[in-house]
Order: sequence, then structure tokens, then C-alpha cells
Amino acid sequence: MSDKLNLVIVGAGGFGRELYEMLWAAFSPAKHDFKGFLAQSDQSLNDAGLDVPFLGDPLEYNPEPDDRFLMAIGYMDARRTLYESLTSRGGTFASFVHPKALVASTAEIGPGAVIYPFAVVSNASVLDDCTHLNYYASAGHDCKIGKYCLLAPYATLNGFVTLEDGVYISTHGVVAPGKTVGRDSKVSAGSCAMQDVTNGAIVFGVPGRQVRGMTHAD
Repeated sequence: MSDKLNLVIVGAGGFGRELYEMLWAAFSPAKHDFKGFLAQSDQSLNDAGLDVPFLGDPLEYNPEPDDRFLMAIGYMDARRTLYESLTSRGGTFASFVHPKALVASTAEIGPGAVIYPFAVVSNASVLDDCTHLNYYASAGHDCKIGKYCLLAPYATLNGFVTLEDGVYISTHGVVAPGKTVGRDSKVSAGSCAMQDVTNGAIVFGVPGRQVRGMTHAD
């Protein structure tokens, strides 16, 4: 395998197009090549006028040793399915940390994670596989963020927060210090989770109230 890697973005919608525009802020074009997009359709790329390689359906793509995948899908179940599918066939995911993000040296970032400009990951926080922090999202010190979680712009996790797998924190959503948000749950835009959140719940309001949603197992 050569030292030069082929970067492949998984997802060709708005998230993928955003990531493509930021790509060389985190990766050197002299060291790596952009191979193309994986998605079920290239319609979004065409609509945006992007003349870039389209590699086809990620469920049918055969990973090559020099490929490094970048996850760019917002929908959790699809993100989970494609990550597991590609890695089961030998695919390797890279993490993307924009240089304008603030990530503590003691933080741990898992494969497939994407951290946008002006996001913050504080000391001793751990981000598991395929977690995404959008613009100005923040994870306070000692947070534990599970797989496939997504923090929308300005979402805030205070210190010692735990997010289990597949949690979505919407824009300006907040989780209070030390609280746990169960898997496949959602904190709605502008809402604050002041208590632990059960699996599959939706939190809305300030202080947040919980209603039953759908879990991944339902």
C-alpha cells in the first residue's frame, strides 16, 4: 500500500457537499487524493453543479486498501448501516477534525468522527465511531459520546455528560452536567435535558419534558 490515501466521502447530500468544501483544511492535497462520493444517487451533486467523481452505492462498493472513508450522512440508522457494511468488508474510516475546531490533547476521537469549524471537544472527552459535531457544537470535559451521535449547530454538552449510541442533539439543545441520554434519543431544538433521558425518548422544552419515541430496536 502506498503512503498516498484515497479519500472517499460516504453521502452526497448537503452534509457530504459541506465536507467536500472543507476537505483540504484537514487533509493535505499533496499527500492524499479525493477519489469520489458514495451514495445511492448523484442527483444532489448534479443539482449543486459539482463536477466530481461518483463511485456508486456504498452497499455495493468494494473497499480498496488505500481508501479512507469519511462519513457524511446525518440520518443515524443509515450511518450505522453503512459504517458497519463498509468496515465488515475491510473498509477503513478516517476522522475529520477541522483546524478551526478546538479539540483538547486529552480527548479521544474515534474513526469516522467529523468535527466542524468552531466546535469544541474539551479535556478527557471521548467521541466514539462516526460521531459528528456541527458548527459551534461543544462537548464539555469528561463527556462520553457513543457511536453515530450527532450534535447540531450550537448543541451543548456540559461536563460529565454521557450520550449513548445514536443520540441527536438538535440546534441549541443542551444536556445538563452529569446526565445520561439513552440510545436513539433526541433533544429538540432549544431544549434542555435536566434529567437522565430514557432510550428512544424525545426531550422538548426548558426544563425538558420527555415523550416516548422510537428506539433502534423498535
